Amino acid sequence: MSLTARALLLDMDGTLVNSDAVVERCWRRWAAEHGLDAEEVIGIAHGRQAHATMADLLPDRPVEQNLADNQRLLEWETTDLDGVVPVPGAPAFMASLAGLPHALVTSADKALAR
Repeated sequence: MSLTARALLLDMDGTLVNSDAVVERCWRRWAAEHGLDAEEVIGIAHGRQAHATMADLLPDRPVEQNLADNQRLLEWETTDLDGVVPVPGAPAFMASLAGLPHALVTSADKALAR
């Protein structure tokens, strides 16, 4: 199969890296702070922006609090790298893109993407 493209847009988590261990630790911490069942929280949190998950779990909570906690979770994830591993084949794939146009597209902030 041949693919012709001018550039590639790449997702980060689950495509280039697997950070499930960190994501789950952070959500467990947040769930404990709010008296929520961690398994329920984790069951809906993956693949979504944190503030959207929080809005579903705590529908009466002000958006501003969800956005502030979203930022806290990003900060936690940025400083906790234990268990973040490359997806198999990702390092070789990225090396093959050297000199070719590509970009990372993610809901993570710049610090976490780095």
